Amino acid sequence: MPVDPIGSSQLVSELRQRARTVDLLVLAAVPIILVGVFLTPATLRQRFLFEYTDPALPAAFISALVHLEGTHLLVNVGTYGLVVPVVFVLELLSGNRARFYRAFLVFVTLFPLVLSYSNVAAPRPAVGYGFSGVVMAFAGYLPLALAAFVETRLDIGSRPSVAPVLFFPTLGLVCVLSLRSVISHNTTVLVGAVGLVVATLLSTLLFAVSAYEEGAVSRHRLSRALDLGGYCELALVGLVLVATLPFVAFPAEPEFLGRTANLYVHLFGYVLGFTAVYSYSEIQSRYSLEASETGAYSH
Repeated sequence: MPVDPIGSSQLVSELRQRARTVDLLVLAAVPIILVGVFLTPATLRQRFLFEYTDPALPAAFISALVHLEGTHLLVNVGTYGLVVPVVFVLELLSGNRARFYRAFLVFVTLFPLVLSYSNVAAPRPAVGYGFSGVVMAFAGYLPLALAAFVETRLDIGSRPSVAPVLFFPTLGLVCVLSLRSVISHNTTVLVGAVGLVVATLLSTLLFAVSAYEEGAVSRHRLSRALDLGGYCELALVGLVLVATLPFVAFPAEPEFLGRTANLYVHLFGYVLGFTAVYSYSEIQSRYSLEASETGAYSH
């Protein structure tokens, strides 16, 4: 796809007008805090690991900020640096700054507690730590932010319809990736995984055909969207992230440097991030619609 310098400059100009210095400070605060915690003595960090058999409330939150290995910290900070700014820019250009900050506040304050205590449902002699579950919540938010952007700025589809179509195929992929270690040794799991992938792809295809027939994604709209240089490339970046993040968060070998990645927390964070923001958006939209209709008929 050729880059349109005029469209790209227009995108940059709009970002400069809409973005504020405080936005950069808020986005940068998380990696700064994570690095700061990592620089504390290892003995202090180990005191706040979340023990599944002996859960403590302070550790449930603080453990999300703790990383014992530099590589673990680098992966989480790097993934955060890729995902969160893209989500923010998509939401900013879609006119959803307030929604982003509400989600951001919930993700970084409440989700560490929820994700930590979710492990207590199956207590085992292990500990949990790291920011990956919260990062995956932002990854779950990304399909919704991308859907809102293509609706408001590219005039393709509608957010309530496009967001699930972006999310559920990746969820199916995530489930398969999570089961890779047992698929080759269990025929039942293999058949179930294949069925899940096929069902997801068919559902996505049926939606695409339906949307095309209804004109929500017509050749004219697609052609017009492709002419919006900069904005179209931004949407493509978001789409690439949506498609590739599952392979980063759900590796074939969850054990790395003597540490086993908690794929359950990754999956739960991903689902929770999408579900929470999508549900909030739908409730808010319905409430706003009812309020406007009530106002229209009131005297």
